[in-house]
Amino acid sequence: MINEYIYLFFLILSRYIGMMLLTPVFSSQVILYQMKILIALTLTVFTFPLVSGIYPASYPANNLVVIVEIISEVSIGLFMGLAVFLVFSAIQLGGQIIDMRMGFRIANVVDPFSGVDSPVVGQLKNIFVTLIFLALNGHLYLVRHLYESFEIIPPGRVNFSSQLWQYFFRRSADMFLLAVKIALPIAGAIFFIDIILAFLARSVPQMNLFVIGLPVKIMAGLILLYVLMPVLNNYYSEIIMNVINEIPALFRLIAPG
Repeated sequence: MINEYIYLFFLILSRYIGMMLLTPVFSSQVILYQMKILIALTLTVFTFPLVSGIYPASYPANNLVVIVEIISEVSIGLFMGLAVFLVFSAIQLGGQIIDMRMGFRIANVVDPFSGVDSPVVGQLKNIFVTLIFLALNGHLYLVRHLYESFEIIPPGRVNFSSQLWQYFFRRSADMFLLAVKIALPIAGAIFFIDIILAFLARSVPQMNLFVIGLPVKIMAGLILLYVLMPVLNNYYSEIIMNVINEIPALFRLIAPG
C-alpha cells in the first residue's frame, strides 16, 4: 500500500513538473531549478489528498508501464505549457517582423526568460505580454486548471488521440496568422514609407536614402508603437485569456474515452 501511494504521489508530481518545463513564467531561467522543484512538490502535497480520495492507488506489475505513465503525466503539463507558449511565440514573432521593417533586426538583446537572443521590439513585446500575463493572474489560472485536470484525466490514464495533434497543428498555423495580425499595422505603415522613399529616390537621385530612410522608419515605428500600445495590450489580454480558457477543452482531448 505504501508503494502504491508513493507511486501515485510521483504521478501527480510528474504532471506539475511538466508544467514547469515549458509554461511561460514557470519555465523561466530566472527561476532556479531548485525553486521549480519546490513549487511542484508543494502543489503535489496539496493535490495528493484530493486525488487519493477519488482514485484508488495501484502500482503496475510491469516496470515499463511505470516509465510510460510517468512520461505521459509529464506530457500533460507540457501540452498545457505548449498551448500558452505558442501565443507568446506568436507575439514575439510579430515583434520580429516589425524589427525587420524598422531596421532593428541586426540589434539583438538577450531574453532573460528563455536565455536566447531576440530583436529589440520582439523582446519589448515579450516583456509586455509577460507582464500582462502576470497582471491577469494567468499563472494562477494555469495552476488551477492543472489542479482540476485530475478530475478530467485520472493519473496514468492519458489518451493521445488524433484530435490532440490536430489541435496543435491548428494552433501552430494560427501562431503565424496571429503574428502577422500583430505586426500588420506598424509593418504596413513602414511599407508605405518605403514606397514614398522609392518615389523620392526617383525624383531626387542626389538624396542619400540610406541616411534619411532608416531614421525615418525607426521614428515612425516607435511613434506607432507608442500610439498603438493601449490597443495592442487589450488585444494581448484577450488572446491570453482565450488560450487559458481553452485549457480544459485541451485536457478533454487527452482524457480516456
